[in-house]
Amino acid sequence: MQLALAATVGIGVRSVLGMSVGVGVAWLSAATCDASPAMIRLGYSSCHACHLSPQGRGLLTEYGRAIDDAQSARKGVYRTDEQRVRRVFQDLRVLTQGSLVDSDDASSVGSATARLWYRNATAITRTMRFAGVVSVDARASTTQVTAVQPLPSQPRVFVRQALFEYAPREGLHLSVGRDTLPSGLEIADQATYMRARNTQGLGDVPTQVKLFVWTRRFQVVPYVFGPSGHEATQFRTGGLGVVGETYLLGDTVAAGLSTRAARNSVYDERLVGAFARIGLGAWGVLAEHDVTHRRERATSRTFGQDTSYVQVFVYPVDWFVVSLAAERLAIDAPHRERRVAWRPEVSARISPHLTLTTSLRQEVVGGRTTTVFLVQMFLKTVN
Repeated sequence: MQLALAATVGIGVRSVLGMSVGVGVAWLSAATCDASPAMIRLGYSSCHACHLSPQGRGLLTEYGRAIDDAQSARKGVYRTDEQRVRRVFQDLRVLTQGSLVDSDDASSVGSATARLWYRNATAITRTMRFAGVVSVDARASTTQVTAVQPLPSQPRVFVRQALFEYAPREGLHLSVGRDTLPSGLEIADQATYMRARNTQGLGDVPTQVKLFVWTRRFQVVPYVFGPSGHEATQFRTGGLGVVGETYLLGDTVAAGLSTRAARNSVYDERLVGAFARIGLGAWGVLAEHDVTHRRERATSRTFGQDTSYVQVFVYPVDWFVVSLAAERLAIDAPHRERRVAWRPEVSARISPHLTLTTSLRQEVVGGRTTTVFLVQMFLKTVN
């Protein structure tokens, strides 16, 4: 058995916004509590009502800021000047993390690191803007390496997002540039199997063109993508895909399908997935299952991959959430791999300035169990 203890502290400065409650995307595959998918419990079936980007997980609109404030324990009300035209939305925060790893076959090892995040969305006109995210690590961090999709260590200064966005009217939004690929569940924890093994990991932000089209009843996101240049040469991947979802039962259920075709010098890949976001007042469920088929171009040998994620969450009050998440990864021979993990988590939004989160993640790989205990404190200022 392996035991890891970690503490994460985040300090942020927000000019004209950001929610990302306890967002510290942790180096230990730690849970985060970005509330975007969970907003389905309040009837917000999609992300564009509160977020500047319809993909969610990013900076908030003025309305989103009001919701963010109202859902803290202090029950604040964000006040804004309706006549003011905001052109710059941004936030800045620092995340620090310390860890202690104790395994059966090695002595205890402790480590500490820090990361600074800066996010910005700057409007050029009423319909066009630039958006970007840059992270700076105190030291270069190492991503998880797999035989199927080896990724190099993440650079110390890393551009996670660099987009030109065009929104000519309500229900139509075009994004061009570097970003994570669209997904049925836009959770902040990109280190889950569902994301890390489906070309959406922490160090994977391909160059892409994506179009968001939505109405009250559905959303469709077709996209094409190419390599970011950060990948190993033989794994620089290009392809296309689409994510579509519909809203049911009075916007308490969002259900959809995703598909993607991609290729690089090593593999041809085909992905098909199904997902659902369900919310009924105080509680809800997030679930996604993806099936990937790969063919080795050199040998024509084929193998499959299944990734599953499910999370059940309960809000006894608006500012306090208890959740249990489980995930599973299965890769066929010749790259056989089996992983199962589960994670109970508790998160409290004490105020718009302070969020406390604690979680316990257990992962089973080949009969060996790893336990990670994580405590996060996220501090930020609100403009």
